Amino acid sequence: MATDDLAGRPWLLLPGTLCTSMVFDGVLEALGVGPDQCRTLLPDRPDVRDYDDICARSGPDTVVCGFSLGAILAAHWADRLTAHRLVLFGLNPFADDPSKAKGRHDLAHDVATRGGAVAMGSRLPPLSGATPDVAREAILEMADQTAHMIDAQTQLALSRPGALKALSQARMPVLSLTGAEDIAAPPAQGRAAADAAPNGQFLPLAGLGHFALLEDPKACAIALTRMNDAIHDPIPT
Repeated sequence: MATDDLAGRPWLLLPGTLCTSMVFDGVLEALGVGPDQCRTLLPDRPDVRDYDDICARSGPDTVVCGFSLGAILAAHWADRLTAHRLVLFGLNPFADDPSKAKGRHDLAHDVATRGGAVAMGSRLPPLSGATPDVAREAILEMADQTAHMIDAQTQLALSRPGALKALSQARMPVLSLTGAEDIAAPPAQGRAAADAAPNGQFLPLAGLGHFALLEDPKACAIALTRMNDAIHDPIPT
């Protein structure tokens, strides 16, 4: 499988709640993407409309790659972005379920009072992959590093509208990948995102959960490369 089409380009990374760009490190290494090719846009503002700089930071050669809350942001700007590819891991393209509000506020409170690692540690589902302990350690480390963003991230998650309309007007190929065992953003949601896009693909990642990028980054890279190889450009006008 050729990775040159992805490896030789600039990447704009959008991590998820309580995550840093570390969440992408394994898959980028497997693809041959170097740190000097990457820029990161953190979800540190409370409204999806606050992220118009995503357009300024991307261009026709850029791979825009989001995970979870970061994927939500990227999807919401899909109709205004110029990018080579839009890659979305663990995406829920729908407006937030009101029943999740209490859990989100409880998490924010625990992060503020107990710290990111402690708050996340008690909420993590079982992790898959060959080294789940390594994945868990990375998740907790990122949670401590980004704890100061939790209030903005909570408001962003709660207030976002659905992203399907924006995805339906995306001018770049949209590649949506979700762990087959993801309970936070089930595969049906990732499939809905891909189905909405004019040039979209969806692939479930067998045996992996919401943190598939950390559970098995090589499998994520292989899946992404296969999807990219299958793209037919350009999108008909």
